[in-house]
Amino acid sequence: MKFSYWEAFITSFVVGFAESYFAPFSLHVGSTPLESGILLSLPLIFAGLAQFILQPYFHYLNVARFVQRATLLQSFSLLSLALISQVTLTNYFPILLLLFSIYWLGHFAVQPAWNRWISEILPVEQGQNYFSLRVRLNQIGIIAGLIFGGVTLHLNIIDIEVSKLFLFLFLFSFVCKILTYYFFTKHQSISVALQLSKEKMLESLKNYSAFFKSYAQFNFTVYLSSTFVAAYLLSIRKLNYLDFMWIMIGLFLGKMLTTYLIEKKIINTEPTRLMFIGGFFAAPLPGLWPFFQDIWLMFALHVLSGMAWAAWEVGLSLCFLKNLPAESKMETISVYNYIGVTTQVVGTLSGALIVRYVFKSNYDYLFIFAGLVRWLGVLPLRKNTLSLKN
Repeated sequence: MKFSYWEAFITSFVVGFAESYFAPFSLHVGSTPLESGILLSLPLIFAGLAQFILQPYFHYLNVARFVQRATLLQSFSLLSLALISQVTLTNYFPILLLLFSIYWLGHFAVQPAWNRWISEILPVEQGQNYFSLRVRLNQIGIIAGLIFGGVTLHLNIIDIEVSKLFLFLFLFSFVCKILTYYFFTKHQSISVALQLSKEKMLESLKNYSAFFKSYAQFNFTVYLSSTFVAAYLLSIRKLNYLDFMWIMIGLFLGKMLTTYLIEKKIINTEPTRLMFIGGFFAAPLPGLWPFFQDIWLMFALHVLSGMAWAAWEVGLSLCFLKNLPAESKMETISVYNYIGVTTQVVGTLSGALIVRYVFKSNYDYLFIFAGLVRWLGVLPLRKNTLSLKN
């Protein structure tokens, strides 16, 4: 599985080096904080719809080849962003909407196919150690990417044009995506065809209906505020790129700590319970943003948030591995993704309307409100879990 671990590191490096700076890039080219938040969510619904419409046309590919092609699609988007960073436009919003949508199309296309692929080649008894180590490698890669990206953009203090710095950032990320394509070609291939059965998707929706309803409710509340964090820190709180980098690193340091504790079995609990505990403690934390003015207090807040979200993520990955039958795994994960994307976009747009028309552009009020609503939203997941009994 060494190539899978290398792929995890490089993929997550791009998350830190490129994805984490999508919002700063949109702000740099003239987007408002509200537009920046929308650009982090609206492309997801276009990507999800495009995946649903286009995937039947790729039924001739096995899951391994499909994952490889989707990775190349993401690399095209990153190369295009590098070129756009050097062009002067009167309105960047439409082109960023398109390129971010293409990037996320590749991401969502990979997820269910990769889960099916890895479930075929990974022994179940190795699942917990594999996923906890993989998640930890993900966080190391993201932190490395955040540091590299933050230091790169901070070079504007020596009078290097920020547009040139973004050019380097996206070009290097393009090269990294080509590397992940190479590592995917070194994975053990399987002959399972890429097929999403609409009947199985409907069956999964019915079998896990209680979980999906509760998850939709929770995810909606999460995205009332979460896509506005980067714009809030950079535009409202006026942080520089280096301070922004440190706060983002806090999130992933927290995730590393939790995954380390899970790997060493210091935290050892059933996957559905691990998910709920993570969501329960992560939910109210955004409400504290307005009360933390010091950079290191904000860093500490993000460490706590990262610890909680890592518990959610590892628990979810283990539920996918252990609780879902192989023959409907791709369909169930696809339903999960579609619900997640839809509620994320609706949550973001609702948050945008609330902050503009109810709170009159006061983002402090938005985060306090979202923290309370999120905590209420997570509670039904205590009973409505992703297990066969649902």
